[in-house]
Amino acid sequence: MRNQIFAQVESTTGYRIRVSGPVDITLFPSLDLVAEDVGIAQPASGSDAEFATAKTLKFGLMLRGLLDGKMRVTDLTLLDPVIAVPKTQAKAAPAAQPGAVPGAADNAPVGGGDATSVADKLKNLTLDKLVIENGTVILPPSGDTPGKRIERLNLEAALPAYDQPLSFDVAAVVDGKAMQANGSISNFGQFLEGAPARVALTVDAPDTLDAKASMSGTATYQNDILTLSQFSAKSGDKTLSGTAVYQDGTATLSPFTATAGRDTFAGKAIYKDNIVTVSPLRANVRGTLLSGSVRANLANKVPYVEAALAAKTLDVNALTGTAKSKPSSGAGGGGGGNGKSGGAASSAWSNAKIDFSPLKLLNGKFSISAEQLIYDQIKISPVTVQAVLNGGKLNATLSKFNLYNGTGNATIVVDASGKTPAQRVQLTLAKFDARPLLMDAAGFERLEGRGTVSLDLNAYGASQRAIVSALGGKANLEFTDGAIRGVNIAQMMRNLGTGIVEGWQGGEREKTDFASLGASFTVAKGNATTKDLHLIGPLVRMSGTGTVNLPAKHLNFRVDPQLVASLEGQGGKKDLSGLGVPVMIVGPWAKPKIYPDIKGILENPAAAYERFKAFGDGVAKLPGLEKIDKTGALKNVIKDGKVDKDALMDGIGGLLGGSQPQAAPAPAPQATVEPDAAPKAKRTKKSKTAKKKSKKDLQKDAAEEAAKQLLDSFLGN
Repeated sequence: MRNQIFAQVESTTGYRIRVSGPVDITLFPSLDLVAEDVGIAQPASGSDAEFATAKTLKFGLMLRGLLDGKMRVTDLTLLDPVIAVPKTQAKAAPAAQPGAVPGAADNAPVGGGDATSVADKLKNLTLDKLVIENGTVILPPSGDTPGKRIERLNLEAALPAYDQPLSFDVAAVVDGKAMQANGSISNFGQFLEGAPARVALTVDAPDTLDAKASMSGTATYQNDILTLSQFSAKSGDKTLSGTAVYQDGTATLSPFTATAGRDTFAGKAIYKDNIVTVSPLRANVRGTLLSGSVRANLANKVPYVEAALAAKTLDVNALTGTAKSKPSSGAGGGGGGNGKSGGAASSAWSNAKIDFSPLKLLNGKFSISAEQLIYDQIKISPVTVQAVLNGGKLNATLSKFNLYNGTGNATIVVDASGKTPAQRVQLTLAKFDARPLLMDAAGFERLEGRGTVSLDLNAYGASQRAIVSALGGKANLEFTDGAIRGVNIAQMMRNLGTGIVEGWQGGEREKTDFASLGASFTVAKGNATTKDLHLIGPLVRMSGTGTVNLPAKHLNFRVDPQLVASLEGQGGKKDLSGLGVPVMIVGPWAKPKIYPDIKGILENPAAAYERFKAFGDGVAKLPGLEKIDKTGALKNVIKDGKVDKDALMDGIGGLLGGSQPQAAPAPAPQATVEPDAAPKAKRTKKSKTAKKKSKKDLQKDAAEEAAKQLLDSFLGN
């Protein structure tokens, strides 16, 4: 009886059943069969290899109705089955043979893909319950990649009648992730004949989806092609709608529209052999419009993605959800007249952990181009970013980009493969407009001119403070044909003796023009040190050394500004002797204290005096002095080819925006009381002689007296 039953199953379905264990058969009131150690093969496929095995097979069949050709299966249960799904093969439709009888293909094996024959058999079949317990399903391989495994599969399905819905409820673990699903297909038998049917599906996959997903639509199955049209799916705030087609192992989604929150995506997607290709792709991500293509290989645990995207404006702030820093309200990094520091300069570095883990979620190559890129307050246009991501290491390059009328190249490396993330930035930027860039980057508006910058910096850490504290490398900065706004260095030198200066000296209209301003820095553990800070401008030279403590945002500089007897700007010499006072710049960079290094002057006052004399001799040789002396303050300095020291003293004061204090007159000798008449004449004569003598003495000692007055003024008397 067992052999007859299995032979009938093979004849009806095309599947051969092997039973190696015991078989229990009950005939009344229904036919019930329990078999141990069962295997199933499909001889029609050309192989006797079993594609399914089970520890136990249970089969129940109502005897009533069998004589009428009606088969009611009350129970079909597989315990601990292992099912290897055979790979589907595309087959051409066979040509019709002359004299062929319609319906002759009804006896073709079900596995042959003839849905009509299956539908015909279902007309006389009902299935009360199909159960799989603790099953394993192995999907077809893709190339050299083994097929995915579905484990701990528990399935329960039912088909009450041919024109009734097929319903199912399934739970399984896919790639180590648990999921549950239930759904239905209306009028299932007619669906197999090619009629459209409504389908519904609900999926709960907490390891993959943020919320339960539901899908509904209309499906048709004809000529081995499954089409799902006008479907819509939803999971939380994410939606997907469109038309999907599955044929010969390839799923095509075209057109489709997807949303994730307020972000939208549209285009065409194809899935085959674990590879998803989306081309073309159109997206609106947080207000940024993107277009291009994406290709993802999902065969491995870490997907490999290749993407080429373009945008008109690429707003990194919007894409990352990072708020723009507030630029300074006019004070910039230098404090300003209101004594308030700029926003970017005054805030402390954050200790908040930066999440670099997304770099480990993907591998691949990325190309992004934009007419304009916005990062924080900085604007770059145009820009092309080429990036490679592998094993948590990101290598990105920006080639030949334009930035504030300058051109540059940059390389950014972030290595998150180890325990502590490491970073490196290499940047060259030439001939950019300094003031708008510094305003947008740091809220600093005190510097104008054309800038050239080169950076090669490295760091490690997972927060702003950690990265800045570990910063090392080199940096070079050079600015030409510009000015320092809000400060007049020459005037500041004249007034240095008034005491410690809080913040930058001068008002908004003050300027120190320069032909060149720059420095090179060596950076170690967040401290940037320079020994060649320099400024060259008309009548002003400056050199200096110092350190910028980046973690503390603190300055410690000693600079030596000098008034020099030269109108040369661009190309001017750095080693001209001049009249100067060393200046200390110390404190937080948002509001440093600037004060004269009096100690340094007093250590060698003779040198200061000699520099003054050289300065006076140099002024006599200046050509075109009227170019800078618009006030006429120096017009009387040179007389008969010689320098009038008194006029020079007053002229320098006028040139720098004020008059120098005059020497206090010598106190008159104490008078004696004498009669009014005689003594009066005597005093008058004596007075004339003294006046004559004083004039002669002043002419003789003019240089020394003028030097004393000027030094007294500089040193605050």
